[in-house]
Amino acid sequence: MKSKIIILLVAGVLAGLPSFGQVRTEISISERGNSSDDETNRDLNHGTDYSAGFGIGSTKMFGDLPKSTPQPAYIAYLEKNITQSISIGETIMIGDLSSQDPRTHWRSFNHFTSIEQHINVELGTFFTIFNKNYNDNVLLRLVGGIYVGGGIGIINNNVKKIVNVGGDGLPGNNGLSNPVLLKNSTGFFLPINLGYNLHIRRFLFFRNGLLLNANFMYGDGQTDYIDGYSPPFSTNKKNDVYTVMSVGLRFYLTHHRKQED
Repeated sequence: MKSKIIILLVAGVLAGLPSFGQVRTEISISERGNSSDDETNRDLNHGTDYSAGFGIGSTKMFGDLPKSTPQPAYIAYLEKNITQSISIGETIMIGDLSSQDPRTHWRSFNHFTSIEQHINVELGTFFTIFNKNYNDNVLLRLVGGIYVGGGIGIINNNVKKIVNVGGDGLPGNNGLSNPVLLKNSTGFFLPINLGYNLHIRRFLFFRNGLLLNANFMYGDGQTDYIDGYSPPFSTNKKNDVYTVMSVGLRFYLTHHRKQED
């Protein structure tokens, strides 16, 4: 199964290589009237930037067991911007999901691996409709980093524990046999992102700049086995859902300037 996960990750990365990178919105204040600074800002605003980075997060599980304990997640990012404030890219995540039922003492512990491809649209996209040089305004530049996004992903579930630590009941048990259990599975999920990007034009020896990111992801599972359970009860009508709150740091790798028409 480990080899399947490695193949899955490699295939996803290769598929997304043409689309890696991230948007740039300078937060440094240029001196107005300085022709060299103005030219640099125009080039940056019309450039194509690639970025890669890492992050950490906290997960919550919403499945067949009613209670979830936050668990860690470790994240890698590969991004590319397609306009000044619209980016596409991939996120690879390795983490844990934990849930339990206090009434029946059942526990589920999932060590998962996921890869997603997404598109994020910053608020700055709408600012450009009215003012293409909105970056000249510090407040608009900062507020413009708020974004929403969505995409599609694949999650591999390695449920190491499905245990009963003292109770005899099962979630929603109405005299039926044990619910269907699946400790290892792979399924699709739909990530919905809400977050903020703080773009820093230059920082120390990072001449291409870097980006600070805060993100909330709602993972709408297209499978009911993320927690290992799929009880065959009439009340079990929804697939599993999980969320990830994260912070990340991305570094701009390259910057390609486009000539003005």
